[in-house]
Amino acid sequence: MKKSEVRRKKERASYDKNELFTFLNNTFFLTVSFLQDGTIFSIPMLHAVVKDKIYLHAAVGSRFTKELEDCNNVTLSGTNVHGLVLAKSLFNSSMNYESAVIFGSTKRIEDEDLMYIAFENMVDRFFKGRFEDARKPSKNEWLQTAMLEFTIDEFSLKKRTGMPKEEEGDITLSIWSGVVPVETKFIKPEVDLEHSADIELPEYLKSL
Repeated sequence: MKKSEVRRKKERASYDKNELFTFLNNTFFLTVSFLQDGTIFSIPMLHAVVKDKIYLHAAVGSRFTKELEDCNNVTLSGTNVHGLVLAKSLFNSSMNYESAVIFGSTKRIEDEDLMYIAFENMVDRFFKGRFEDARKPSKNEWLQTAMLEFTIDEFSLKKRTGMPKEEEGDITLSIWSGVVPVETKFIKPEVDLEHSADIELPEYLKSL
């Protein structure tokens, strides 16, 4: 059995790579887990997706970079919550969600063109045009920045949708049941009054 194989509620699982990359491109961040000196560390991080690779950036001198610059035992995970499912019983209450668990390896890359492509994806996935608009890293900033490339070995997706699954004996109970939707969305940007009060909101933020 693969590490990534879903064992419970197998009907909710998917191993489709196209679905995985759709999920990754619509997920704000991933949690990166790795083993160091007998302790498992899990760190939430922004990510980029370029072709079939996932990219993570960090400070050159960080523990994270040193540990993952050449590591074959790294796990990424992410979850998007779409609703809280309130059944008539606590036991059958649940959550509507999409999630992914991805096993693979990391290495540090030095190719500056690829690093810039990854940074552009990281920024423009949500605000198309922001990468071009913003100041690019100075030579000193660039020297402090590391980019790690994650290669996928195996993965699984899991999803729950729909209303509660009620027990036959609970159906007639006078208790409300249903789904409370959860939305993650951008709302009106808040200007930095100290440094940008007189600057017009860019087009890529006006449509939010």
